[in-house]
Amino acid sequence: MGFILSKIIEFFTRSRNNFKILLLGMQNAGKTTILYRLSLGQLVKTTPTIGSNVEELIYENVKFQAWDLGGQESTRSYWDVYYMNTDGFIYVIDSQDENNYEESKNQFHKVIKNSTLKNSTILIYANKQDLPGAKTIEQIIKDYQLDNIRNHSWKIQPCSATRGEGLIEGLKWLSEQLTFRGKNNFPNNPYESNEENEKENNQTNNIENSEVKLTVNYDVNNLNNNNNINNNAENFKEQVKEIESGENNINNEDNIDSHNIEIKNEN
Repeated sequence: MGFILSKIIEFFTRSRNNFKILLLGMQNAGKTTILYRLSLGQLVKTTPTIGSNVEELIYENVKFQAWDLGGQESTRSYWDVYYMNTDGFIYVIDSQDENNYEESKNQFHKVIKNSTLKNSTILIYANKQDLPGAKTIEQIIKDYQLDNIRNHSWKIQPCSATRGEGLIEGLKWLSEQLTFRGKNNFPNNPYESNEENEKENNQTNNIENSEVKLTVNYDVNNLNNNNNINNNAENFKEQVKEIESGENNINNEDNIDSHNIEIKNEN
């Protein structure tokens, strides 16, 4: 019994504390340097990544299987091969690189629109903040339109990969977000229910507005016909009451049929 219980605990612990993440960004943004800073705790001389690197990162009791994907144009074309079962990703921006800044922004938005990464958690490292001419965090938020993101939890973290500054703070946030969400145990999208409710409300409002609009149009365009119909209807109601009370000896079916015919003729 104890063995089975320990296996159950191990399963749930593993499912909540092991996550797959990707490191994405343009070539020379600093992805591989960040990966080895976090995994080895030291600066490692790197070369441009061809294909991918994978390392295990551990923050407290949380483990990350971190895939570092090459940022060259030829490599970016098959990033989506790695997207399946991804819990979150780190997007690395070279804050000083003017040449690739616009392309980096376009690539970022292409990634977050991919349906496989829907609702994944995003940590953005604004790297090389220690260098002169680096764009400010406020400027990056504006340029990348980060405030418009609704289907992802995200954070932008200023950092310097070479100095190791800001990296642990970012990983701590990512760890807390993924652990709280719980892999496959917590709704991925905190905005989804609100969006669905908003859609339902809009549909209800549209239906109500349509009914009001139809009523108004009908009253305005068919006012004379309505008056005739209403008059006949009132007369019909009175005669039905007489029939039900026994004051009128006309057969009910004949009475109803005749009034139906009479009303149709008025139309």
